[in-house]
Amino acid sequence: MNSPAKPLLAQHAIDFGALPLWGDLCDRLADAFGDKTAFVNVDGAALSFDGYRQRVNRLNNALAARGVKKGDRVAILARNCTEYAETYGLAKSGYIVVPLNWRLTRDELGRLLEHCAPAVVIADAHHVAAIDGLRPNLGSTHSFVAIGITAAGWLDYEALLASAIAAVPQPDAVLVPSDVICLMYTSGTTGQPKGVALTHRGILANARTSAQSILHLTPQDRTLAAMPMFHAGGMWYHFHGSYAAGCTTVIMSGFDAPRVLETLAREAITNVHLVPTMISALLADPSIDKVDLGALRLIFYAASSIPLDLLKRALAQFEGCDFIQSYGSTEAGMITDLSAADHLRAIREGKEQLLLSCGRPAPGNTVRIVDDNGGARPACEIGEVEIFSPGRMARYWNDDAATRAALVDSWFRSGDLGYQDEEGYLYLVDRKNDMIVTGGENVYPSEVEAVIAADPAVAMVSVFGVPDPVWVERVVAAVVLRPGVQATPEQIIARGRTQLAAYKCPKQVVVYQELPMNAAGKILKKELKLAFGKQ
Repeated sequence: MNSPAKPLLAQHAIDFGALPLWGDLCDRLADAFGDKTAFVNVDGAALSFDGYRQRVNRLNNALAARGVKKGDRVAILARNCTEYAETYGLAKSGYIVVPLNWRLTRDELGRLLEHCAPAVVIADAHHVAAIDGLRPNLGSTHSFVAIGITAAGWLDYEALLASAIAAVPQPDAVLVPSDVICLMYTSGTTGQPKGVALTHRGILANARTSAQSILHLTPQDRTLAAMPMFHAGGMWYHFHGSYAAGCTTVIMSGFDAPRVLETLAREAITNVHLVPTMISALLADPSIDKVDLGALRLIFYAASSIPLDLLKRALAQFEGCDFIQSYGSTEAGMITDLSAADHLRAIREGKEQLLLSCGRPAPGNTVRIVDDNGGARPACEIGEVEIFSPGRMARYWNDDAATRAALVDSWFRSGDLGYQDEEGYLYLVDRKNDMIVTGGENVYPSEVEAVIAADPAVAMVSVFGVPDPVWVERVVAAVVLRPGVQATPEQIIARGRTQLAAYKCPKQVVVYQELPMNAAGKILKKELKLAFGKQ
């Protein structure tokens, strides 16, 4: 039976940003909530806040006994599970956890592992074989730990924990708030992934922004973790948002629309983080009208822009449920907040344009729009989005040149193009590197995508530029059609011309069965461009 939460944390009186180290938050939560469930795998095992602390302590002590030192990297390649959440607790000893994207190819994983040079690699049963194939190139790795499987050359995760005591870890060196405790690789949708070094200070600041300023979570909330924990969105929401607020988090190993709907109902989930492609999948599932979602009070959506038509359908389907959106990045954390009140205002006052914004900066964060020379742009004029936030990264791992280019006088240069209106709402236009220059005119793919996505035949779209001997670049749209709907590329182009200037309208539409996406639901334009070039 769950013990009652103490009023201090129930009222969000804890100041995450004032705690100097991540371990302080872990201990405060365990002291406050005791045997209240912190994490539970949807298929079984549950873990209380105090139980989590004890297992985290054991994991730290076990790795210390194997010679792991402050600053050493511990990589994890696994699906969502309670053990995954435990690896983030390696911050107690100053070990640097490196979450790896299990959707990457073996060669891609190999490059990341060589770059971060981990002392320890932890993998679940699905990924032990992939790591075994990379061992010849992992000279820095002295310990391999397997979750849920017995394998030759691997330590058993549970046996490793059982070999250590649950006492408070004693780091081999003093920990300070600026120490790096997580190395998270960017998704690489527009270029090669870079290792983003996050600190105690940054993680705790983002916990405060996520749990308190944006999501307003309380210990009475029950969170569904469907986003992958290796992704920044999954970490900020499921772990440093939900966990930090004293919520119970129900963990799913991956997203499956029917199972998500069933779990939302069975577990009386109150809040969930979804990306637009996930929301679309839920709306298309025939079971959505058969399950009781009465406990659900909040849907948080982020990671990619959402077509207005999809958002309006979601608002209608989940009537009575709040919607909140945030813009952020691995490097800068959660930055803006398009609140539930903003969504209501947009509907009630007929200001649907507001639903296309990312909201306004959350407390403690600042956004500015600059031109190519770093000068401030006036309201409603497009420029590069620069961010100042206490949750920003320390640096890119082993990449001083990229760090200098991205961090200028403590401001993070996002590479995103956008503008702020007179009320301070931020609107993203596109990635700076994705802008198409055709016939001397600038075309922002997101503007074209919004029009094509509204076509009744189109389920999904991605717009990009390809080399053209006449136009320098021509606008191309890759689309997936709605099930059971027929449309020719010519019809889609013709309908687009009714709403777009001729130079913005796609000169070519290519129909695909599916579009390549990363684990966060972002369409991989880089892969589309490469595939298009081979046609």
